[in-house]
Amino acid sequence: MLKVYIYGMEAMDIFADERASDLLVRLKSSKRIVLTGHRGPDGDAVGSTLALWNHFKEQGIESTVVFPDAYPKFIHWMNGHDEIVLHSEQPELADELVKEAQVLFIQDYNDPSRVGDLQLAVENTEAFTVMIDHHQRPTDFVDMMFSDDKSCSTCEMIYRLIKRWGEASKLSINTASCIYCGIMTDSGSFRFPSVSSRTHLIAAALIETGMDHSVIHARVYDTSREDKLKLVGYALSEKLQVFPEYHAAIISLSLAELEKFGYEKGDTEGLVNTALSIEGVNFAAFIYESTDRIKMSFRSIGGFSASDFSDKYFGGGGHHNAAGAASSDSLEQVVSKIIKLLPNYSKELDYPAP
Repeated sequence: MLKVYIYGMEAMDIFADERASDLLVRLKSSKRIVLTGHRGPDGDAVGSTLALWNHFKEQGIESTVVFPDAYPKFIHWMNGHDEIVLHSEQPELADELVKEAQVLFIQDYNDPSRVGDLQLAVENTEAFTVMIDHHQRPTDFVDMMFSDDKSCSTCEMIYRLIKRWGEASKLSINTASCIYCGIMTDSGSFRFPSVSSRTHLIAAALIETGMDHSVIHARVYDTSREDKLKLVGYALSEKLQVFPEYHAAIISLSLAELEKFGYEKGDTEGLVNTALSIEGVNFAAFIYESTDRIKMSFRSIGGFSASDFSDKYFGGGGHHNAAGAASSDSLEQVVSKIIKLLPNYSKELDYPAP
């Protein structure tokens, strides 16, 4: 099968290629379209898949969204949420949908290892595979790749694709709300360096559909449980380690500590950014224990690459200033390793905040 790769360039619209239009023709003749996102879905993964699901449905194209596992309650409000198939709850159905798909979308991830127990099905599908993603270093495993690491979110790319199809004027409030949520959450409410003038123009176009951006913000950020706030308070008062000599900060939480506060998915969202917000800190890490592995989130300011650090020592990746990884080592081993590595970067991390 002919493989098509369209990588992002700062001064180029990756969707300007005629193959984006060819994709729409293929979709209109396909009956089994499946949209997938990464393990531990966030606002961008859920927003980008449900945005296409809603838009396709409104244009008479049927599709199904499949995720490896559950996602935070603060994004359950998106239209189509109750139609999503989770591999963690219906493994046989999820595998069958991916296996029998005619077109399989790979959204907000660029390597099959990012879909957990859904990986085997994704790797062995006979479907025409389409990647739409904004992370660095995509893996060669799809038939058509739209990869733009200059984009602040996959949702921003979804809007650009729909616009390329000449269907931006058809955006419903449901579709626009999904896209806006993904852009908002992945851009840190429009404050990260990846945000561009184009991002704001897209946001303006979404608001023009009639969707209420303030309601979306409130649903995501202003619906905290009491236990969540107590967990955040505990993490900051008891588990925050600051290393001023290395311009770094670390927060770590064990599974027992998380369970003590009735942890739910999304409760620690943004905690690593809080550590990074400390004056003089240019690199922050949040490490926590799950039932089967240790998960890490890395954030940086300026020139230091969180993605390179994550990739070099833990096989992770993501973006220049935001990355993640996982490890089978113990929580203590991972934290100790990161602390021991900090002196190696004392000079690289010694620069004034932008």
